[in-house]
Amino acid sequence: MQNQSIDERAFYRGVLVWLTITGFFAVVASVLHYIEPEPELMDLIVPPIAALTNLGLAVWLMCRPKSILRVIYSALVTALLTLSLPAWFYSLRAQANPDILLIDIFPPISSLLIILIVLVMVMLPPRRAVPIIIAIWTLNALPILSYLLVHQDELWTARGQEMFVSYGLAILLLLVLIPFQQRARLQLERLRRDNSQMHRLAERDALTRQYNRWGGQQLLDEFMQSGARGSIIMLDIDHFKTINDTFGHQTGDSVLQQFSARVNDALRSDGYLIRWGGEEFLVLIHGIAEEDALAVAERLRDATGNKLFVPVGKLTVSGGVTSRRSNDTLESLIARADKALYQAKLNGRDQMVYY
Repeated sequence: MQNQSIDERAFYRGVLVWLTITGFFAVVASVLHYIEPEPELMDLIVPPIAALTNLGLAVWLMCRPKSILRVIYSALVTALLTLSLPAWFYSLRAQANPDILLIDIFPPISSLLIILIVLVMVMLPPRRAVPIIIAIWTLNALPILSYLLVHQDELWTARGQEMFVSYGLAILLLLVLIPFQQRARLQLERLRRDNSQMHRLAERDALTRQYNRWGGQQLLDEFMQSGARGSIIMLDIDHFKTINDTFGHQTGDSVLQQFSARVNDALRSDGYLIRWGGEEFLVLIHGIAEEDALAVAERLRDATGNKLFVPVGKLTVSGGVTSRRSNDTLESLIARADKALYQAKLNGRDQMVYY
């Protein structure tokens, strides 16, 4: 989840909360049905299965966050079966036995159907939500409404009218609201894109398009909080002041752009390049072992030293390399890399020093 945006993390947590709450309520319903004097067989089977399924999906989501869409659709199928099976079972049972009234035996689950449809509207785009809502409504409302329309004496009772409104009029009202929901969703999506763009601009250096000091600080903070192993490399272009003095600052800016592009191209997906300040860059590499950190630093030095920089020719780079230790803070880690960089400068530049 570390590489996900704030919106994605919020959506992930929302789905996880939904699964946990529905699983918990299914457990409570199971317990209540089991302590009833004469529980129905359907009530003893459906809630426990729903509880196990939802809690299992919650565990699956925690272990495999990228499977969130599969989890959502699995949870919707589970909810659909949990609600539609009782609707058909009790309707057919009341239809087959004149001595049984549907309004007396049907459990109070009509509000759950409305909640399920609202969840579908919120979580899925309208193009996908509409057919799913129609399927949910058909499988749940058809047996109930058909029965009540045939049995007028039950329809005009207080419970019968409540069921008719819940399964008929209320859901039709929700369908009418879908176009408004789509418009609101588009507005939220536009705001999300704008927010993402602003965040990306805020964390990137305008000249090199790499992470700036503020954005790099966020990456480093997350790295330290994760507790994972990794290394940092502090890079400094040798004699960069001479370039600015000789060729001008515009050429100096071009050199920084070329340098950052070459270092970034030499990094793998687990590496992040940060412009730490001026001609100084910091590289954060996740999961790398101590013995491999210096080899990566040498590869970066070769990537920048074996090609000409237009229009100044060849350049060299010095670097300080260090790896995270168990008692490190971010300050101690950076201080150690800075000390190693200083030692590389004292040793004559154009080299990498591990400390």
